[in-house]
Amino acid sequence: MQITFMEAISITISSMVIVLATLGLIALILGSFKFIFKPETPQAKASPAVNKVVEDDEEKIVAALVTSIVAAEQAQHTNFHVRNIRRVK
Repeated sequence: MQITFMEAISITISSMVIVLATLGLIALILGSFKFIFKPETPQAKASPAVNKVVEDDEEKIVAALVTSIVAAEQAQHTNFHVRNIRRVK
């Protein structure tokens, strides 16, 4: 059985169309997952309340560090690193 050049081109093109259609279908299915499996929305994020008025410089530094740590823990996909801590005058 011999295949002509035009039959070979026809087989090649139809095979490529089938593969691309399958990949498109897979992309649609995976893209629909974000609509099907929606992440739960948080009801209300409670921000940390500060009840004490900070008056000392050292206490201000500690309060700033604590709030930055809390904010970094609540944030997603962050890449923050504390390299050094120095006293601000």
